[in-house]
Amino acid sequence: MKNIIVMIILLFPIVVMADENRYGLWVGQIELDQVTEITSGTIQPVKHVFDMKLLLHVDKDNVVRLLRHVTIMQKTEIIDEEETVRRALITDDSLIPDYEGIVRRDGKLAGIRLGSLAFGFSSESDTSQTTMEGAIAEGQQISCTLTMNEDHPTNPFKHLYHPDHKKGKKISRNIKLTFNNKPDNNNTDPDDEKYALDGIYEEKITGLHKQPISIAGSFNIQHVSVVDILNDGKNQ
Repeated sequence: MKNIIVMIILLFPIVVMADENRYGLWVGQIELDQVTEITSGTIQPVKHVFDMKLLLHVDKDNVVRLLRHVTIMQKTEIIDEEETVRRALITDDSLIPDYEGIVRRDGKLAGIRLGSLAFGFSSESDTSQTTMEGAIAEGQQISCTLTMNEDHPTNPFKHLYHPDHKKGKKISRNIKLTFNNKPDNNNTDPDDEKYALDGIYEEKITGLHKQPISIAGSFNIQHVSVVDILNDGKNQ
């Protein structure tokens, strides 16, 4: 995970580190180290930390989106009779053939694909992203609720062939990320605060058990791209 982030930052070092706004793509990791103990109903520390990848995007209107996957591509354009290469963030896989890759693999240009298996969306119009409330900034919060319907293909209570499990149960995930006032690290570089943030991750799950299950931990994210629009504005 860290190697991927470093590679992306090296591809656009000046743009990412010089920009002071929060627009663009943020990539990071969640480390879950607490979960509800069912018999007592209290949240307890776990023996082994569970990691989840985190992908967030902020557009020019400061709208935050939680992403399931994104591919970093590029497009060559002619502006004022000069050839210009422009980066693009693609979450709609049907648009990928319209763009070029940015790294060479086996003699061909390919995009950088990032994905997270930790989050799934039930929207009929777009299963790659969901809007969050709040803002990405020190001392702020972002939140959303993910709902898995009874007929969702990955519903854990649904079984394709078992006659008693043709339909699952509705599951809701209330997710909240609270940013620390200052990055929790030992980096003395003052520019670090512009492209690295961390904080507390909290989630409450209902529908899996007769009582809600809470999980919690820490997270950190890095600003890896300042492209402030997804899919070049198509299908938005």
